[in-house]
Amino acid sequence: MPKSNDKIIVFETDLLVAALKRVGVVADETTHAVKLHATEGRVEITSQSPESGEAVETLSVDYPGPSMTITFNVGYLMDFLAVAHSTQTRFEFKDEITQIQLRPADGDGYDYRYVVMPMRA
Repeated sequence: MPKSNDKIIVFETDLLVAALKRVGVVADETTHAVKLHATEGRVEITSQSPESGEAVETLSVDYPGPSMTITFNVGYLMDFLAVAHSTQTRFEFKDEITQIQLRPADGDGYDYRYVVMPMRA
């Protein structure tokens, strides 16, 4: 499990799922890539494909860290969010190329984690 992931973003799970579903519809059919661009106070989720165009969603978050863009296969994120059953989801990461760790922020008595490797943009 990643131990040096010092950057943390906590999302409202329902808002994140809704945004990923909307942006994921436009994602490239081959890669299913979505980009999460984190800046102070917000995360912009984008995807694009030559066939469908581009989609952008912005979520307000408590993130004081440096600006960073990480690309993921939207399906891998949705797999975790579909079973997490948590009101908040915690993303722990180090940089744009190393694995991130997802876990429920509120816990609800569970201590499980999910590791996802970012895609090369």
